[in-house]
Amino acid sequence: MVFVNHVHLMPAWVREDATPAAFDRLADGLGIDAAVCFAPFSYQTAGRVDPIRWLADEIAGRADRVGYGTLDPARDPVDQVAAIADLGFPGIKLHPPAQHFHIFDDWSRRAYAAMEKRGLIADFHLGVHWHRLRDYDPLLCDEIAHAFPGLRMVFEHVGGWHYYRQVLAVIVNNQGRGNHLYAGIASVLDRENQRYWYLGAEGVEDCRWQIGYERLIYGLDFPYNQREAIARDLAVLRGLPWPEAERDAVLGGNLSRLVRRG
Repeated sequence: MVFVNHVHLMPAWVREDATPAAFDRLADGLGIDAAVCFAPFSYQTAGRVDPIRWLADEIAGRADRVGYGTLDPARDPVDQVAAIADLGFPGIKLHPPAQHFHIFDDWSRRAYAAMEKRGLIADFHLGVHWHRLRDYDPLLCDEIAHAFPGLRMVFEHVGGWHYYRQVLAVIVNNQGRGNHLYAGIASVLDRENQRYWYLGAEGVEDCRWQIGYERLIYGLDFPYNQREAIARDLAVLRGLPWPEAERDAVLGGNLSRLVRRG
């Protein structure tokens, strides 16, 4: 089963190519069986709808869609985390540079504590994204891991071209402590169109060599990647000279174990 991570869904009035129906058409055409779908960010919906409730309504009754919430940095995080957990969502998408919050300040630490308590997954954007780098330095994820050892985390783009070794360092540094940290393989295989996050097949091999295939999770980064780019990604990953069981794990098995756990 192909079970993918990192699908941003939005109302048509935000992006017509990011609606649940648009994604369904893409998934059907590419043989994608299931997906983790992210709620819109609060800055995208600008108060017109509750992003979390909107996503919950859109994927209600869909066993092939798993919802992750998002947080509004202008509001107390603890109540938001509780509301997301109460909906049955197993995780939260966090994008510090786009949402303009510091990855390890008082607000974010309160969010992580609440997420750890409720057993939620933290899925981070990591990598250059046109905001002050000191606010989302990937090495701060080591501080998060030490402060919240029970918090399961996915580091998307593995930090991108500029930071992927630091992200791997964070994961390796915490493996012996039992932390459940994962590298998100999203938007890393297109040298021309994804240059700031590009790792290529060789970089994915480095990730496997350093942290093991069990810690790699493939994500689409939809709608920022569309059919052609995703089809290329799938072809590259399926062409890796790995045992079939390892490729299958990256294309869904690892994610399934992560979201179903507990």
